[in-house]
Amino acid sequence: MIQPSSTLFAKILSWFFLNLLLVVLVLTLFFAFQPQVHLHEFFGQQGSDRLQAAGMLIAHDLNQAQPEEWAEILARHGTINGVDFVLVLRNGAVFPPTLKTLPKEVMLRSQNALRHKGSRARMRRPPLFPEKNNAFNKKCRAETVDNCSKSLLRPERYGRRPHLIMHSKEPTRYWFGTKIPLLTDAEHRAMPGLLLAVSDSITGNGFFFDPLPWMVVAGAVLLISVLLWIPLVRNITKPLVRMTRAAEEIAKGNFNVSIHEHRADEIGRLARTINNMTARLAEFVKGQKRFLGDVAHELGSPVARIQFGLGVLEQRLEGGNQERVRDVMEDVEEMSKLIRELLAFSRAEMHSGAVELEQILLLPVVEAAVRREGTPAVQIDVKVDPELSALASADLLTRALANVLRNAVKYAGQAGPILVAAQEKDDQVILTVKDSGPGVAEEYLDRLFDPFFRPEPSRDRDSGGVGLGMAIVKTCVAACQGTVSARNREPKGFAVTIRLGC
Repeated sequence: MIQPSSTLFAKILSWFFLNLLLVVLVLTLFFAFQPQVHLHEFFGQQGSDRLQAAGMLIAHDLNQAQPEEWAEILARHGTINGVDFVLVLRNGAVFPPTLKTLPKEVMLRSQNALRHKGSRARMRRPPLFPEKNNAFNKKCRAETVDNCSKSLLRPERYGRRPHLIMHSKEPTRYWFGTKIPLLTDAEHRAMPGLLLAVSDSITGNGFFFDPLPWMVVAGAVLLISVLLWIPLVRNITKPLVRMTRAAEEIAKGNFNVSIHEHRADEIGRLARTINNMTARLAEFVKGQKRFLGDVAHELGSPVARIQFGLGVLEQRLEGGNQERVRDVMEDVEEMSKLIRELLAFSRAEMHSGAVELEQILLLPVVEAAVRREGTPAVQIDVKVDPELSALASADLLTRALANVLRNAVKYAGQAGPILVAAQEKDDQVILTVKDSGPGVAEEYLDRLFDPFFRPEPSRDRDSGGVGLGMAIVKTCVAACQGTVSARNREPKGFAVTIRLGC
């Protein structure tokens, strides 16, 4: 019984919540150490805070100077903050005067912001001293105007939110505006003006919005996520890759594979299931081959006695009876050939693990197979270096080559010469048998080495055997710790390649 905490689903879910918790923790710490950043409208609020701070300083300097000096003051503060400052008054005046006209939409919205409820209320500056000595008040006005200006610049008078945020085109400009109080000399009153920060960049060169802290936070979150999730993904994918390779080997008929995954989740269960399946398949296939070998062995003696008896009977009969006996003898000969192939196949499979390999010369093996299967009517060319050797069993390799040559002679012997060549490449010996015949349909190539498989549906004596020839080739080559493959040649022909160790 699997514990719920050890399941793959539980692990993925736990990692997900851990990642989410760390993201929330990072964001919480960031906002805790950045009190000026608010969750609501934090992009605009950052620019509003900077603009209000700059507006207080600019308003202070403007109230200390004459209107003729305002353009210079705005330019100086613009250079410091990396934006252009524009001042719009309620009467339509614009500073600096060199800026003749603002975009129509900007001017309209600026006037609307200045006429907003509460902005028209002019705040009469209270008498500086209760005495009715105007001369004394005028004398002290210059000394106390700074304090008066500071009292008018309190943020609560005009609110903390920006009064104008907009985007204009042709050319592209970004506008950020806030109200500032301006003192007048005539009636000791304050009237609002709209201070606009202008930039062709959406961030205002960091004045409207500084993306660097958020980029750092996003990078940290991404890095943490990667560091957390990569081990989890690798923990899942690596064993799956190993199991996929094992399954590919099993599909090739190699049951000597085992998957070692010491874990209690679904992947561990899958690995143990594959191991159990492989063991049962190996036992089943082994038992099947043993059964075939036993049947072929038991049939060998009765068939031999039948052949002997038919031979004696043929000599004693005459005419049509003798012809019928010959037909029966041909059938018995085909049965004997099938039994021999079954014996060869079962023996190669059953004893493949006990084969002792040795370094053998290839040319004698190839010549022996050519002598066994060659006929005077078929040309077989051999191109093998007499000094070339491979690690194999001479008997098994001869049997494999003989089966390949038998098929080549039978199906492509009349189409042209058959070539047997060998070469050494990348610490392997590559032995190839090529013909110029019709080849095999592409959809059958992968099944060509399966036992009892034949591309032709018929299995009579005219079309060939029962489909064990190429299976015997694969078994013999595998016993020599090699591999075998088949392919069609262009424009026509067929090739079988055997790869052995040096």
